[in-house]
Amino acid sequence: MRPVLLMLASALLAPAWVESVEFPWNAFPRPLWERELAWLKNIGIRHVSLPPGQDTALLADVIRVVRTLGLEADLEGPLPEGLQPLAKAHGGPLTEPLPGVVRVSALASDALTRSRRLLTGGTPSIIWTDVEETLTPAGIHHAGAVNFAGTETAATVPLRRNAQLSRYWGETLSSLHDSPLNARAVAPPTPGVTVQEFVSDKGPSFASIVNATAKPWTGEIRLRHITIPNVTVPAHDSAWLPVNVTLLAGPLCKDCSAFARANHLVYATAELTAMEYENGILAMEFSAPSRGEVVLSLSREPSGPFVAGGKPSEFDWDEKTQRVRLTIPAGTGAGAHVRIGLAIEAPDATAFFSSARVLLIGETNHLTAEFSSEAIAQRSRLRTSPEFAFTQDATKVPLQFVYNIKVPETAIHGDHADLSIEADGAQMSHARPQLLRPATLRFTDAVSVRMAANSTMPLTPAVVTVNQKAGREITVSLRNNAPEIRTFHLELKAEGLGFSPEAMDVTVGASASRELQFRVFASSAEPGLHSGEAVLSGAARAKEPVRFLVVPPGDTVSWNADGFTFLESSRTRASFLPGRWLEFLNKDNGHNAITPGGRAFVNTPPKRLQDLEPLLSAPPR
Repeated sequence: MRPVLLMLASALLAPAWVESVEFPWNAFPRPLWERELAWLKNIGIRHVSLPPGQDTALLADVIRVVRTLGLEADLEGPLPEGLQPLAKAHGGPLTEPLPGVVRVSALASDALTRSRRLLTGGTPSIIWTDVEETLTPAGIHHAGAVNFAGTETAATVPLRRNAQLSRYWGETLSSLHDSPLNARAVAPPTPGVTVQEFVSDKGPSFASIVNATAKPWTGEIRLRHITIPNVTVPAHDSAWLPVNVTLLAGPLCKDCSAFARANHLVYATAELTAMEYENGILAMEFSAPSRGEVVLSLSREPSGPFVAGGKPSEFDWDEKTQRVRLTIPAGTGAGAHVRIGLAIEAPDATAFFSSARVLLIGETNHLTAEFSSEAIAQRSRLRTSPEFAFTQDATKVPLQFVYNIKVPETAIHGDHADLSIEADGAQMSHARPQLLRPATLRFTDAVSVRMAANSTMPLTPAVVTVNQKAGREITVSLRNNAPEIRTFHLELKAEGLGFSPEAMDVTVGASASRELQFRVFASSAEPGLHSGEAVLSGAARAKEPVRFLVVPPGDTVSWNADGFTFLESSRTRASFLPGRWLEFLNKDNGHNAITPGGRAFVNTPPKRLQDLEPLLSAPPR
């Protein structure tokens, strides 16, 4: 990942601060690497730390994924000689070991407040741990903030919020310093609620509030030059409130060249994570656990347009003070994210994408852009990150062009690209489409193993159980990721098994899914695992491997997959890791006789499920 550097230059603070996440590649399923690393990038993390490991080939593989995603990484150990060409000095994604590292567990109850205190206290590097669940060869399992199925818990909130905050302040904090002489207080005075002010000679600053109490705090923040009213900080939480942030073009306000030098954000009662000016709209993003407000000082009353179907926020304008006040709605999602826009004035020229929500991997994507004049269209250019090959064509519609963008097969499903239209040295419009495979297949009846009370692990490739005598109905979910309706041909194949129908044609709506039913016949197949695949053709081509477990009626079959051992009948499944019994599952009603997290099991599993039942009454080890 590209490192997120937070530089606090003062006598008390270190010169740089890197926010990283430990990615346990050697204790995490290989098929899930791309999904999880793309997720980390999408929430704002730009650097990962890789534990040392003996398997150089696997380590090189995870570094390849890191590089493809445009991230950076450091190794928590010596760099093997064979990986030297991947070091930063040779243009690779591997950085030097992080300085002054402090580890913070994402599962700690004080993770947010501790990380914020470390940041403002001078710690140069933080590594977040316990973000991912892990599974070692010995079968030891540790809970994480995100489980193997990709489900997040509340423990990801501090990570998300820190990532958002660091991306915004990263290029500016080098000019900020703690101001110990400033009068800083909260009202009403509350033990456990503290505030620091970080200021710069150039004006922008922020107030850091930490609420270490068990109750939400609401009041005002008294700084030397300003009082911020109506601030709310949840229990065991922290907030960085922006103060006196200039609206001049720069890292704190992208493309804000249209504003006068005196224009600035006076304060906000939520964490500011982005601010940009485009097509006459000043857009601001916040991390807002609760409703707040932002106050701006402007040269004149905003009176701008509605652009591209957007609806700018309502505001209160004070002619005497020339200040505008906007409400910040409470944010949504794990990071409490919210975006608001203020229409400033009608721009002289505009350009915007009509729709750019997704780019399909391995295809040439056609994105339409509209311009306010022919001259602007001719002077414009498209920038992409990462760099994609593209061409530009005129359409029959006046002032409209189509960009034909080719996304390589090597792109990672779930990643994002940044697109921008520039003219006369300024950005006029931007979009951040997601990179997706044209179509994805999923077996909804696939086996997953319960690892803990709130964690399951899918098997890869998927495993679907089939009764040898009766066969079964299975469901394949086909998602069309294209922005238009498409028709596909889907065929199922597996050694020794039959399907009805063997194949089918199906039409799926834009960015929609359809569930397709097949009947599986296994009467002539031997008990055990049989390899197969779903083959997609037509509007898109894809192959999804799958395994079918044939279970004989009235008997038990023993099988192994992904490091697990299973005993299975038509009604019951027992799941084991080395040394741990995870499941004794009644497949009819979903009841698991083993407590969440499993129980120690030192013996080799027997060959029959009925031999396990007496062991249930034995005391857990």
